[in-house]
Amino acid sequence: MEEQQDDFVPRLGTEYRTIDEAWSAWRDYGGRNGFGVRIRYGHTSAADDVITSKLFVCSCEGKRGVDKRDHLTKKPRAETRTGCGARLQVKLDRKIQKYKVVQFVSEHNHPLQPPEACYLIPSQRKVSEISSFDIGIADISGISPKEAYELHSRQYGGVRGLGHTLVDHHNNLRDKRKESMKYGAAIAMMNFFARRVLEDPSFKHFEDTTEDGEIANVIWTDAKMIAAYARFGDVLIFDTTFGTNNEKWAFGVFVGYNHLREIVIFGAALMCNQTKDSFEWVFIKFLEAHGGKKPITIFTDQDCAMGLALEKTMPDTRHGLYEEEEEFDDAFAILCLCCGDEWLEFIYDSKEKWAHCYMKDAYTLGIRSTQASESINSNLKAYLNCKLDISRFFEHFERVLDDNREKEIKSMYDMRSKLPRLKMNVPILCEAGKLYTPKMFNLFQEEFELSTSAHIRSIDGNMYTVAMCKIDKENPRKSGQVVWNREDQMILCSCKKFEREGILCWHALKVLDREDIKMIPPRYVLNRWTRVAKDVAVVDIEGRRMIEDPMLDVRNRNADLVRIVTQICGKIGQNEELAQFVRNKLLELRRECEEKCENLETIGVLKENNRLHLKKKNGGDRRSKRKHSCIEKKTRAKKATGETNRPSNNLSQDISVENFGCYDNLEHIHNLWILPD
Repeated sequence: MEEQQDDFVPRLGTEYRTIDEAWSAWRDYGGRNGFGVRIRYGHTSAADDVITSKLFVCSCEGKRGVDKRDHLTKKPRAETRTGCGARLQVKLDRKIQKYKVVQFVSEHNHPLQPPEACYLIPSQRKVSEISSFDIGIADISGISPKEAYELHSRQYGGVRGLGHTLVDHHNNLRDKRKESMKYGAAIAMMNFFARRVLEDPSFKHFEDTTEDGEIANVIWTDAKMIAAYARFGDVLIFDTTFGTNNEKWAFGVFVGYNHLREIVIFGAALMCNQTKDSFEWVFIKFLEAHGGKKPITIFTDQDCAMGLALEKTMPDTRHGLYEEEEEFDDAFAILCLCCGDEWLEFIYDSKEKWAHCYMKDAYTLGIRSTQASESINSNLKAYLNCKLDISRFFEHFERVLDDNREKEIKSMYDMRSKLPRLKMNVPILCEAGKLYTPKMFNLFQEEFELSTSAHIRSIDGNMYTVAMCKIDKENPRKSGQVVWNREDQMILCSCKKFEREGILCWHALKVLDREDIKMIPPRYVLNRWTRVAKDVAVVDIEGRRMIEDPMLDVRNRNADLVRIVTQICGKIGQNEELAQFVRNKLLELRRECEEKCENLETIGVLKENNRLHLKKKNGGDRRSKRKHSCIEKKTRAKKATGETNRPSNNLSQDISVENFGCYDNLEHIHNLWILPD
């Protein structure tokens, strides 16, 4: 009935092919004339279960019954029934298998709505499939319902063209969320994974399930994460954050640096409880998803359970642990309390000089904390919150991924379209500009600039001592001892910048210039910092060549179709005849597409499973976080009272010996900071 003429009026004897067609005609008639409609009753044949007749009436038909609770109602619902007699009755004609109008009354006993208000009639308000899709996309994109409703109404020429109200918009969102969680959080999660596997064959997910069918931990990676880790997974950062979902689970994210020196995500995990066993399972499955490749260095926070899990799962990986300043002070105070040595007080005053020196020879890419992970966590909090159910959590996490990857695409575009700016036209910088990505080239150029201000203080065989010609008191530069072997083009510096960050230091560059080496020795150009770092092909654990964006062609096809339809509508929207012609053609095309889609495979949806559900977090509320150590509790107490954290001779008054219960022994405290000889 979508193609009926606007002047259509039901008449006695009018025939309809189906009962739905008859209802559609009555509803459209009511919408054009300013009244709401509803179904009064219908009859079904007991012999063949076929609807034989139905009575459609005005929504004001009948009278409201007496409610004994009316005297208790503070805000009674307004009366809408007036006993209106307008109606349309149809009966089935068995001979022709069509429904005929046998009764039609057009008179009403109440005022009708004007044309500009007809869109508010409940029977005329309907959220179409395309509008429902738009509502879902707007919600996933973080657009508020009110703003999304205004945007959609403008696209349809106003709220009357949209066909539903803001209340309907909210209700549609509510229904979507209920439908996604129809069979519980665990099934919603598994359905999300099923869809992602269908879209991305390289998508990996693992669930840690208890004997009772409770899912306690989850970890997942997609093709882009796997490919990124294969190329840039030499240094890994892992941290957990809270308040991202209404299940109160901790959310952990594995991140690192790509060749552009930007944050890239390698994997994500949801954990019910942060225990040693949970961390072990997460780390084992993370390595399994990435073909067993282990990082050279991993940075985490101060969680003891996480540290113990890493010792077991990645014993050969260097574990970097950076504490906050106040936490460092408290733990150092405990150490002073035990040892009672004045020497500890002495070296405390110079703590900035040695507190991180135990990571000097570690391969860290210049990372000195979990700040990169905390940056991702900050972005996550902008998209995620403790009110999100598990289905919406995954949808919004995909937004974080998309934003992160769009930034990388933008940086790649800038790298290819912009030439590096050389401060000096020398061969080694010209070569570095062609090899390195922009940020790494800038770092290399800074080191080269420093080398031009340096001099070689002494030479002893193949060992050079390099120092600055002019000492900068604000930014002092330490001298370095450089060993140069001309035969195999090997250069080693005592500062170990190349071993730590993968780029030559100014000490080494000064020696290369002294030895008349105008190009960077090939062994000192790490592929991970070059412009072609992503050109390396990656295979997944099944040995298949990785397709990093398997949905790219689908998105391009959809975008192309949308552009074509939008262009057509923009050209013919002002011409009524052309608009009706295009509308009929689109309706015909839609029917043909629906028939073809019936033969295509659809995603199987998991049904209710009484055994499969998410494990409940032990205790706490939505705002609950991990348990704080005694040092952290002490730090918070000191903040509240305004006390300082500097250790003193009266440490016993501030810190009790009972606080040592959070550590296995004093050796654990000492291992957090390797003191200088």
